[in-house]
Amino acid sequence: MSKKEKIQVELEISTKSVNVQHAFCQNGHSLIDPSVKINGFAAIKVKIRAKNQEGLLFLDPVYGSYNNIEKGVTTPKGTIVEMFCPECDVSLTDEHEVCQVCSSPMFVFHLPKESIIEGCLKKGCMFHKLKIVDGEHQMKRLFEDSTLESFL
Repeated sequence: MSKKEKIQVELEISTKSVNVQHAFCQNGHSLIDPSVKINGFAAIKVKIRAKNQEGLLFLDPVYGSYNNIEKGVTTPKGTIVEMFCPECDVSLTDEHEVCQVCSSPMFVFHLPKESIIEGCLKKGCMFHKLKIVDGEHQMKRLFEDSTLESFL
């Protein structure tokens, strides 16, 4: 075979079964804030802007749970927010993806081992997805001694 085949493996992860322990901006700054706990776990901290307001958003690190905390900003349901790294101010918008439910922009958090989490930037839209490395790496890792926790 001269052409590379891309294989996509989908795993269905039940809601609230895993928690994100490491999340980074594209510049490598940690977004995890151990001083704020949600569901007993360190929250994911991002800076947000919406309708001339700016504040912090602490996201629930439990995948599929939405017990988020806003500080300094109030965003009504349906508002599209902008997300930034609180350390370097880089945009967390994924310019290559749009929400499959409402066509709004998506954010991206980088996880260990080339994995990512993407989610909709429209408040109230619950669409998000977890990508654990690309297909080639997924197949390779199926035969290694890695657990799901090592990707989060």
